[in-house]
Amino acid sequence: MHSQARYLLIIACSQRKRLDDGLLPAIARYDGGQYRVLRKAKRDGHWSNNLDVLILSAKYGLIEADMLIANYEQRMNRKRASQLKSQVEQNLQAYAQKAFYKEVYVDLGKDYLPATEGFTKFFANSEIIFACGRIGERQGKLKNWLMEKNSEK
Repeated sequence: MHSQARYLLIIACSQRKRLDDGLLPAIARYDGGQYRVLRKAKRDGHWSNNLDVLILSAKYGLIEADMLIANYEQRMNRKRASQLKSQVEQNLQAYAQKAFYKEVYVDLGKDYLPATEGFTKFFANSEIIFACGRIGERQGKLKNWLMEKNSEK
C-alpha cells in the first residue's frame, strides 16, 4: 500500500518572525534557529520529498509548513497548549491515517508538549524521536536528521 516510507517533523513555532506585511508561508514567517536550519536544508538540496512538516503555533494550532500566516504576537504557555490539544490530536490522527510514517521527529519545548500529549498512540508503528538538548545541539540534530532522511530517498 505504501510505496515509500515517509517522515514527519513536528516543530514549534518561533517567537522570532519575519515582519513582512501580508501573508507568508509559516516556514518563511518563523525565523528562529530551527527554521533557518530547515530553509538552509531546502536550499542546499537536503530535503526529502518524503518529508511532511507540521508546525505547532500558539495562534493557529497545528498547521502545515506552507500555510499562509500573518505576523502575530502570541506566546505558547501550558494553558494555550491545553486549549489546542483537541485540534492538534485531530490533525495528528488524520496524518497518521493518511500515510505510514517510518519516523516522527518531535522538536517542541516543554510549553508545547501538553498540546501533543498522547499523540504517540496514532503512530504506534513509527519510530518517534524527541529532540533534546540545548538550542544549538537541537539545531545540529535537526540538520543531521534532515540530511539522513534525504539520503534515504
